[in-house]
Amino acid sequence: MFGNENGKPADKRSIPMTTAAVVLSVIAVSTICCIYVSFLCGILGIIFALLSKGGESTMSPNARTALIVSVFAVVMTVLLLAASVFTLILQYGSLEAFWNVYMEMVKAYSAGMP
Repeated sequence: MFGNENGKPADKRSIPMTTAAVVLSVIAVSTICCIYVSFLCGILGIIFALLSKGGESTMSPNARTALIVSVFAVVMTVLLLAASVFTLILQYGSLEAFWNVYMEMVKAYSAGMP
């Protein structure tokens, strides 16, 4: 705790936090198409990567990589969501028009009409 045999202070970085950040960043990137899961795991990966520093002034290489991957996953998720909304607006003219078409389809299928 107080140092190693060389007299240097012990490393205060958290290995479990780094591991959690790496795992969450991988989950975030692999689930970009699942917006809520990817966004949540990406944000948690960023938080855990930053917390893994402990009392040190620098991050471990694994935590830095997890931070970069998590930021990438969050940015890609937001871009995918924005592109989806933009596509809906281009296709239907507005979100309200899309909602009206969607509700007509729900009524048609709930009434049993093909």
